[in-house]
Amino acid sequence: METPTTVVAGAQPPPFLGQYRLLRRLGQGATSEVYLGYDPFEQREVAVKLFKQAFLDDPRHGRQNRKQLRNEAALAGKLNHPHIVRTFEAVINDENSYVVMEYVSGGTLEPFIHSDNLLPLDRVVEYLYQCCRALNYAQYHGVIHRDIKPANLLLAGMDGIKISDLGTAVRMDIEQTQSNAGSPNYMSPEQVRGESLTHLTDIYSLGVVMYRLLTGHSPYSPKNLAHLYQQILHDVPLSPSALRRDLPPPLERIVLRALQKNPADRFASWLELGNELAALGHFEKSDLEVAENEKFNILRKMKFFGDFGDIELWGILRIGEWQKQPEKTVLMRENEMSDAIYIIIEGSVSVTRGSRLLIALRNGDCCGEMAYIRGRQLPRSATVTANTEITVVKIDPHQLAQLSETCQSHFNQAFLYVLAERLRLADDRFSKLIS
Repeated sequence: METPTTVVAGAQPPPFLGQYRLLRRLGQGATSEVYLGYDPFEQREVAVKLFKQAFLDDPRHGRQNRKQLRNEAALAGKLNHPHIVRTFEAVINDENSYVVMEYVSGGTLEPFIHSDNLLPLDRVVEYLYQCCRALNYAQYHGVIHRDIKPANLLLAGMDGIKISDLGTAVRMDIEQTQSNAGSPNYMSPEQVRGESLTHLTDIYSLGVVMYRLLTGHSPYSPKNLAHLYQQILHDVPLSPSALRRDLPPPLERIVLRALQKNPADRFASWLELGNELAALGHFEKSDLEVAENEKFNILRKMKFFGDFGDIELWGILRIGEWQKQPEKTVLMRENEMSDAIYIIIEGSVSVTRGSRLLIALRNGDCCGEMAYIRGRQLPRSATVTANTEITVVKIDPHQLAQLSETCQSHFNQAFLYVLAERLRLADDRFSKLIS
């Protein structure tokens, strides 16, 4: 068995780290070095963050540092969003500890927080809106970032912003009380106090980012770290318009509300903040259009989910893909191999075999359940086409299998009820034909 090569941060790297070829060093900091790497299996460039052993073995903070790295390992592959840097792999061992991430080549927003190099206002609003989309998605998956700052907001060309460095992020269902991890200039008052954190701490930190991108100045002017903490806790920042006179009043109000000391006085959700920015930038609201609570309430009212508990419904929202599709969209095609399940939230679809209409399905109906009941992919027996604009929840049966046994049992019961109802309708039609 080949002995793993130990890579010493700061030294000339070997050609490979695991399966990844290291091409060149991109940057370094107090805790890690980042290399441009190449994954020969996926044939793509990646960013490889190699942690310094002293960071992981630190007598005072080493345990917490390793915990953060394990958090990142746990998140690998779980957050897939166009405005979040993907984590492909995280390795923690005695030889080398590193994280492999999507490579984003455009640099960070750090150069644009200075008064002589500000971005156009519409560009700032667009980037901030994209951050709201990404952080709304992360929160829905139980994750808060805790270290939002310009250095963690990467420029990705046509894709806009991608949020990076989820090493300090935590899953809310695993940890409830957190230390004040984060970058001091962007910490919320509750972080400074070492209190339990929610998504509202990220809203505050994004408020600081907004302030700096719009004015080129920090909200605070401290003499030292202790003074900074006191200002975060007690001082009201100077109004942004005093530093930049062309700032629209609605945008200033958004910044100042995000920077409120009391979390309850900030925007209550990424949906609310994102919609305020969307109104300024005239963006499509996309996945912020329907808040998760609204989606939950929609499912709760549906007969199909009548026997499902609240926890089970949240699980379905977690695995389901909420889609809006235009009229004439084909959800599934006769004889194609597929196992996706669709639950119709709004609108109607036609189920046809050849040129013959079998049935019309509407709100609360489902289609594609036979493949799930049979336990494998099957050729579709019919074509399902949208008669109107439709809203559906698409469910992957493999992800459905990850939910609780009770939830799966309720799905089975709901599907059997659907099949029984369709048999009844078929019997009624047959009876009318022969009478």
